[in-house]
Amino acid sequence: MGKLFIIGNGFDSAHCLNTSYDEFRKYLCNTYMNGESGEDYMPMVPTVSIGPKGEEICDMEEIASFLVYLISIVEPDGSKWSDLEASLGRLDYDEAFDTLPEELDDDGDINYWHELYNNEDMASNLYTAVAYVKDLFAEWVDDIDVENAKAKPSFLSLIEPEDIFLTFNYTETLEEVYGVNKDRICHIHGKQGENILFGHGNTRDYTDEYMKKNIGSESSLTELDNFLRKDTEQALIEHKHFFDGIDDTIREVYSIGFSYADVDLIYIKEICKKLDVDAVWYLNDFSLTDIQIFQKKLKKCGFRGNFATFSV
Repeated sequence: MGKLFIIGNGFDSAHCLNTSYDEFRKYLCNTYMNGESGEDYMPMVPTVSIGPKGEEICDMEEIASFLVYLISIVEPDGSKWSDLEASLGRLDYDEAFDTLPEELDDDGDINYWHELYNNEDMASNLYTAVAYVKDLFAEWVDDIDVENAKAKPSFLSLIEPEDIFLTFNYTETLEEVYGVNKDRICHIHGKQGENILFGHGNTRDYTDEYMKKNIGSESSLTELDNFLRKDTEQALIEHKHFFDGIDDTIREVYSIGFSYADVDLIYIKEICKKLDVDAVWYLNDFSLTDIQIFQKKLKKCGFRGNFATFSV
């Protein structure tokens, strides 16, 4: 068997494609927010109504503005998005509930039943609004154009017809720019024009915390956490044929532009099970600091072979 290539978003970025998470933020701002970069304060939580034919009716500018604010406050670099999927697993909704008025009964005491109902309504609105991030992300992905991307001679000379490719990218750069046979490629999270897999890898259950902070919110917010979670186990099952084709005859693995995010290590662990001790894992020498981090992660994933670097 030939070589195994693991392709991440840095590969598309190296081909001058606007595929970074921050480009998604810019897409939202330019497409739905008249080029505005978002507010310094939380916009109103959007409401969604149901039309006569069962369709959802909403203001997409409000949806986009709310998402940009909500995600930016938990992003490591604020308004410059770099860790979008992980951020979806740590969204903070407290500010939305702080806007609700205090409910008092006739004696001036807190009316907990009214507060519970208000919290339920707010959580339901949050679910509906935040869930739009998946549709908007898919919309942005479909808008990415690889037509002007140019092949890199160094990578072109490295690949051969018998090689196989595990790509985490949604674009068809390998097929369109390098002419790789689609049967040799596994788009593990889907691709343009199809259903795509996108989300966080946080498996922590926040139900009790939601209940303690804002009783009545826990059902919708826990459901939202689950909706935004990336089901990597299911992806592994759906692409079982590809992983079954990996065996100890693969002597070389090349990873390019792949960040080894924790949520994606399930696939790396599966690969490491199949490789022999004489396999060599080549890491792109773009960042020496990252190489050391990646090597540690690979060892924890069960890789027993050797490491080397390469340039593209």
